[in-house]
Amino acid sequence: MKDLIIGACTNYGINELKPWVESIIETTYKEDVDRVMCVGNASEETREWLKNKRFTLIDMPQANIPVHVLRFLSIYEYLRNNWEKYRYVVTTDVKDVYFQSNPFKWLESNIGDLTYKLVAGSESIRYKDESWGDQNLIQTYGRYVYDQFKDNVIYNVGTIGGYSEYVKDLVFNIFTNATNRPIPIVDQAVYNVLINTQPYKDVVYFADQKDGWACQAGTTVDPSKIS
Repeated sequence: MKDLIIGACTNYGINELKPWVESIIETTYKEDVDRVMCVGNASEETREWLKNKRFTLIDMPQANIPVHVLRFLSIYEYLRNNWEKYRYVVTTDVKDVYFQSNPFKWLESNIGDLTYKLVAGSESIRYKDESWGDQNLIQTYGRYVYDQFKDNVIYNVGTIGGYSEYVKDLVFNIFTNATNRPIPIVDQAVYNVLINTQPYKDVVYFADQKDGWACQAGTTVDPSKIS
């Protein structure tokens, strides 16, 4: 079966997308990997460049929903009709994620025995110790949910991978739980609540940075964060 890397973008040009795109090509060029980009607002030049890099382009729906949330609907719509073609699916942020090695080799080695279905990448800091995440969690859910999850380590919604059907349903649940919230950017908080509760909790490989799934440099190299 094929594997899939899928992302989403709007208002990004070639320069913003190039590191992500070219790192995919460099690390997976020998593999049977499909490349899909869900595209909102983008120039014709950017679209043609992506097509020339062997990306299938999917138009994102027009909706008054932040792209951070809307992307999960677009990814779900593609997977809803195509998930059976794929073994593993990797979906990441596209502006600040770069592939250092083949992610599907990592998935084979770490969740290939079927014990786990998904992988989540640790940011190595707890909600209560990270000011943005702390406020985001309480603003998304309120005090009751916040008090249950504030001691949890944060996992990055921008570095998701796993078996195709499980990624499909995870992004569906992120989207449906992230709409009609009191603040617009809630995908990270929703994702963390989902993966820390059943039925996801038992099928997620909670990868520390030492496990080599993802280096969350946006957190761990930020001098404003605690050591």
